[in-house]
Amino acid sequence: MYKHLIFIALALGLSFFMVSCSDPSLEGTWVEPAAEDSYLGEVGFTLLKNGEVKSINTGFREYTHWEQRGKKLIISGNINGSVPSHFADTLDIISVDKNQLVVGSDGYSVTYQKK
Repeated sequence: MYKHLIFIALALGLSFFMVSCSDPSLEGTWVEPAAEDSYLGEVGFTLLKNGEVKSINTGFREYTHWEQRGKKLIISGNINGSVPSHFADTLDIISVDKNQLVVGSDGYSVTYQKK
């Protein structure tokens, strides 16, 4: 009986440790601070729980869907210009915490602040 209690206590402790060490959720509104001379204001997106994305001042790029695969963020959508097309950007999640998301690809990175 005593061995069972020790095993249960260790299993619960390990479960708590694993949950507390997991990355924060990507869900929420993420924006790049507006440049001083920007007429658009903040640019970014809102990642919704159901996999939808809401674009924020992204011009011709309209985000429609997102998913996380390990340390990758995949955002897809449509380009609504003179030649409409579909796109899917696969970005490395460099870091994420409750206030900041840094993503990048091919040596380029973008830092978003959580709103």
